[in-house]
Amino acid sequence: MSVRRISRRTVLRGVGTAMGLPLLETMLPQASLLAGNPTATKPSPVRLAWIFFPNGTNPERWEPTTTGPDWEIKASLEPLREFKSDLSVLSGLAQVNARSLGDGPGDHARSAAAFLTGAHPLKTGGANMRAGKSADQIAAEHYGRATRLASIELGTEAGRSAGACDSGYACAYSNNISWRTATQPMAKEINPRLAFERLFGNGAAGSSSEKKQLLFRRSILDIVSEDAAQLRGSLGYRDRQKLDEYFTSVRDVEQRIERMTEPLPFDVSDQMPPDEKPEDIREHIRLMYDLMALAFKTDTTRISTFMLGNEGSNKSYPTIGVSEGHHQLSHHQNDQDKVQKIAAIDKFFAEQFAYFLKKLKETPDGDGTLLDNCLIVYGGAIRDGNRHDHHNLPILLAGRGGGHITPGSHTRFASETPLNNLYLTMLETVGVQTDQFGDSTGRLKLS
Repeated sequence: MSVRRISRRTVLRGVGTAMGLPLLETMLPQASLLAGNPTATKPSPVRLAWIFFPNGTNPERWEPTTTGPDWEIKASLEPLREFKSDLSVLSGLAQVNARSLGDGPGDHARSAAAFLTGAHPLKTGGANMRAGKSADQIAAEHYGRATRLASIELGTEAGRSAGACDSGYACAYSNNISWRTATQPMAKEINPRLAFERLFGNGAAGSSSEKKQLLFRRSILDIVSEDAAQLRGSLGYRDRQKLDEYFTSVRDVEQRIERMTEPLPFDVSDQMPPDEKPEDIREHIRLMYDLMALAFKTDTTRISTFMLGNEGSNKSYPTIGVSEGHHQLSHHQNDQDKVQKIAAIDKFFAEQFAYFLKKLKETPDGDGTLLDNCLIVYGGAIRDGNRHDHHNLPILLAGRGGGHITPGSHTRFASETPLNNLYLTMLETVGVQTDQFGDSTGRLKLS
């Protein structure tokens, strides 16, 4: 049998473009193919992601009261019922450095800043910011070397880039969970067009017209069509079918981005508006989830963060009947109408997370699915927005980490167990050895 071998890191190229590919049979070890077992391959890489939601939850409608594999799903997590066996509910975890520790008010800023860094942010209005290097960037520094992008940071709200936003804390604390260093937050991408271009652009220098042509006028599939045709002609039937399915999914995302707004004429501006995004928040969130799924599917990156909203966000959600601002509602003082609306927002976020999990679970990857080869944290560093508490946090962990984790249970850890223990466990799963992170006291037992 004659098989043309290609590297797992093969990309399709065009002007300003480098388009990654899904895992094809022709990328697998030749011995597996000759043995007639095309799925036998070395373990697929584990992908790490952190999905952050702001303002806490309504715990009574979110947190399960029973533990073990028979944990019951409360109303706010009902959309995730289909994925119960793929989820680990982790109760009892705390992020101590999101607390005041003598610095007074500013829980929202500290919540976002400490969520992934495990560090207590310096209270400053802009100058001399300091938090800590975040867990995702520790992973990116080591594990991210194997991919074209070390990591990608996504969000839905830009927020202010300067000045103070929360009781004297710099806006950057509320607007970012990913920090390259203790003093340098990683700017997140909220524009789906620009996130798409970052995933599929090759970073090569090009004229403004070429870049605009890529973003506004031509499908990326047209740009790489010559490379794609040459590759397709050398593939077997199943690989051609998989390639066609992949192209269809990419084109679907492109078309949805195109419908987002009308393209700018070439002579209007040299740059994309940095805050261009869909008016429908559901579509915005789903586009970002789709881009993350494509990035993981093509092994363009194995590490991502996604902020569903900036901490302290006062966004309203009229499509689900919530016209008041999220932050405003979170201070509900037990007003049941406000409590129900917070629960509706919690459920809305869970619906979008279920959309993402479904996409990952339907994507084959090695001997299993893309979801099997992920570890995805879904949560925040505020439990109840009405109380601004930072213990017993709402934390879900999705995926099996390539077989390192056995999901499907609700585990209640001892009160005040550091959330950072979870991050040590995740880093160890991808081969990054770190003995201490924030206030960590060890690794969590999750299997």
